[in-house]
Amino acid sequence: MVEELNIVIKNQIECYKPNSTTTTIEAIKSASKDTPIILDFDETLLLRNSTAEYLNSLQPRLIGALLLRIFNYFQPWNWLPPSIRGKNSRDWFLIIGTTLLLPWTLLFWQNKAKQLAKDFSNKEIIAALNENNQADVVVATLGFNLIVLPILKHIPINYSQLISCRFWRGAIDRHKGKLQMVIDALGVEAVERSLVVTDSSDDIPLLAKAAQPYYVVWSQAKYTVPMNDLYLPFFYLEKVKRPGQKYLFKAILGEDLLIIWLSYSWLSYQPIIHALSMLLLLISFWCIYEVGYWENDLVAEKYEEKPVLSENYYNYQPISNVWQPWLWSFYFAVLGIILLVASQNKFVTANFSLENGKILALPLIKWISFLAVVRGCFWIYNYVNKRTRIWLYFPLQICRYFGYLLITPINLVGTILLVTQVLTRYMPYVLYRYGGGKMENWSQLPKRLLCCLVFVFILSALTVGSGDCSLILNQQALAILLWCFLQAGYRIWQEVRQIKPIYSDGTNQVAEKLAD
Repeated sequence: MVEELNIVIKNQIECYKPNSTTTTIEAIKSASKDTPIILDFDETLLLRNSTAEYLNSLQPRLIGALLLRIFNYFQPWNWLPPSIRGKNSRDWFLIIGTTLLLPWTLLFWQNKAKQLAKDFSNKEIIAALNENNQADVVVATLGFNLIVLPILKHIPINYSQLISCRFWRGAIDRHKGKLQMVIDALGVEAVERSLVVTDSSDDIPLLAKAAQPYYVVWSQAKYTVPMNDLYLPFFYLEKVKRPGQKYLFKAILGEDLLIIWLSYSWLSYQPIIHALSMLLLLISFWCIYEVGYWENDLVAEKYEEKPVLSENYYNYQPISNVWQPWLWSFYFAVLGIILLVASQNKFVTANFSLENGKILALPLIKWISFLAVVRGCFWIYNYVNKRTRIWLYFPLQICRYFGYLLITPINLVGTILLVTQVLTRYMPYVLYRYGGGKMENWSQLPKRLLCCLVFVFILSALTVGSGDCSLILNQQALAILLWCFLQAGYRIWQEVRQIKPIYSDGTNQVAEKLAD
């Protein structure tokens, strides 16, 4: 049913595509006074999206960006009452939420709106409207009146009415839809004899109702993702590189961090402080490692015949200021090193002193130097061919898990866990590359089960070989084994359930017949 609806919408869009900007402008110029001209606002009369520009003007920008990140992650618009629940209320929730928390944004917006009107008004439409003085112009938008009005008053056109979403009741307006909003304001008869100009496929119902529908995408129009020029750790990873995978929580915090805690923090006399330091250093590491992901996409787009890029890649501005990740990384590194040194009881005095500064300097220099090496390795990885990348992926994984050895100790059990993780990440990658770079070759591998088996094998082999049962009979090893089995438990159960004799496996019977 959904596919059929999408086909219908696509066919309807095709009906309006022949309308060129030249044809549209001529129609506006020649419209009679009895033909209401209904103009879309965002990316039509204004060659930008007013809602996005407003969100991009939030001050302070860092707090604004964090708020947007939190809202977009938890999606509270899906918690609203059923009548206004869903993605139609997303923009309204973002506007009302950020405005209530950062109310001074409305003051800053007045100047920003004036500048937007000056820089991004659609000069062609303005000239056509001013030439047709008798035209009855109505601006209709699903944008919000408190955002649109400050812009519209600086656009030199005469309009009779602005139809837009209200601030407090914007969710209701958005769910009502533009067609119904326009009918409520103008009446059915006026809509049926109107000339409608819009760039949005969401306005198809309105176009279908109008006497003269013009579906036009203006070449100068551009949608800018709010706060897209401001770097936030993990944003590119979550939104662009691995959208929808929740990689931060599943792979980085849910896997890497636990492995680092079990390997390194377990040994500390102050494990909680040490664990916090490892968390901060992990974030510091990923601020730089993430730049490698961005660069990887950039290189793929530029040099590969069929680059594998997410749909979001073209919607989000790349990391334009490469120093921002380094600043974030350095900030988290300093905090992490302070906690790390504190967990090792190495501070000479309780307050800041030159001696304490010297104690902090060495591990910090080591860590920043290590990050520079990681960045260099990833750069080389990105600029060599795919086959060579197979061998460079291995040192990248070593850096990902063993780099902390430069500043904190580890024992044999922890080392075995790190070796296991490196191997079980590297082996699927080799299969992925030699399998033609198909993601299904990677995603179908039982990585957690493989990790469990490899750890048990290496630990058992070293225990038997050394004759030292303390390797396996200690709290750390038992905790790691428990974690491994919890991670792989469901997959182990799946594998056990499918065990059967070869003669009762239908797949094998078919294969034998084909072989004959």
